[in-house]
Amino acid sequence: MLIEKYGKNINNNLKILIISQYFWPENFRINELTEELSNFGHELTVLTGYPNYPKGEVYSEFKKNKNKFRKYKGTRIIRVPIFPRRKNKVNLIINYLSFLFSSIIIGYFKLRGENFDIIFTFQLSPVTVGITSAFFSKIKKSRHIFWVLDLWPDTLLALNILKKKWQISLCKKLVNFIYSQCDTILAQSKQILKEINTYPSVKNNTYYFPSWGDPNLFPKLTKPAKEIKDKKVFTILFAGNIGKAQDFPSLIKAVEILILKKIKGFRIILIGEGSEKDWIKKEIKKRNIEKYFELYKSYPIKRMSSFFIHADALLVTLLNKKVFNMTVPGKIQFYLSSGIPIIGMIGGEGANIIKEANAGLVCQPGDYLKLSEIISQMIISDKKDLKKMGRNGKQYCKQKFSKDKLLNQLNKLIIKKSIRK
Repeated sequence: MLIEKYGKNINNNLKILIISQYFWPENFRINELTEELSNFGHELTVLTGYPNYPKGEVYSEFKKNKNKFRKYKGTRIIRVPIFPRRKNKVNLIINYLSFLFSSIIIGYFKLRGENFDIIFTFQLSPVTVGITSAFFSKIKKSRHIFWVLDLWPDTLLALNILKKKWQISLCKKLVNFIYSQCDTILAQSKQILKEINTYPSVKNNTYYFPSWGDPNLFPKLTKPAKEIKDKKVFTILFAGNIGKAQDFPSLIKAVEILILKKIKGFRIILIGEGSEKDWIKKEIKKRNIEKYFELYKSYPIKRMSSFFIHADALLVTLLNKKVFNMTVPGKIQFYLSSGIPIIGMIGGEGANIIKEANAGLVCQPGDYLKLSEIISQMIISDKKDLKKMGRNGKQYCKQKFSKDKLLNQLNKLIIKKSIRK
């Protein structure tokens, strides 16, 4: 079940320390969550690193004027230096470790003398952010809430980063330790919740807390993005991280099959950055299919509605791995909010949501043959049917992933957990 409602919403104003390796101006859900918690009247501080996601280099605007990035909509930001991600595994590991040590050592001195009622952790990769949170929870004697959005070591296994048994065993022990230091653990999907509950240190302190949709990000009077040319072709749009987990090789194979079948009235727009973007550029050029793809940089989330206006369908893809079948990409709720039908090459819980909502067409991850078929089916579909899928998704999102409902429930949980028995 969702986080329970805990009676009346008491106007408790809490001091909350949010720990996240990623934060504004990087685009992540934690930005919205922080804004909403601030609106509830809480005093918020965010401990984070220098912004460098997704390109892997510290933002030039940040380097020019760091003072400009010390506050976000009423929230104070404490930034610590980290080694940029860049674009290889070695640098990524150094990036993870640099935040771990920098956040504990430099963060300790920057936050000395301050007390907090709650430590709230936004846990994407790496899970080691939980060590920082455990440290501050102990020294500040604060309750610790840990939101799991990326399941370790499962994600590392899926991406072939961990291969040896001793590495997997060590990582599981680390995760078990981190979970043992949490007063409350939130899971972004029901399947991840089940997996978390298999750890011996976890005892009746877990809750299902998914990402939310927000129809307010898609106002009716939005003007189309000038960056995209209006073309009389079926437009499929992907927005988000362009990495290995998204299985773009299968997408390219699906496009080639469509071309062989002489289905040409379509284009695929990719908006975002990531480790595989350069590979995609080279691959579509090598295969001479450039005219079917348009690649754009990342844009702020509040601008996305202007890009979505160009889309007839939205695309979500993930590799065929156990952990990704347990995961619900945050873009699914975002897509549902838009009222545009979804094409999914995805399994597990994410696929079930799209099917249950009757919000689009889905095939199994990695099945590029079937992907080509459902794209073809979308292209020839009646516009009324496409609009109905979009409306279905929007309604389902309102019922299951309401931003107001979920964040109100989270606020009540935070207030309850801050009260020591």
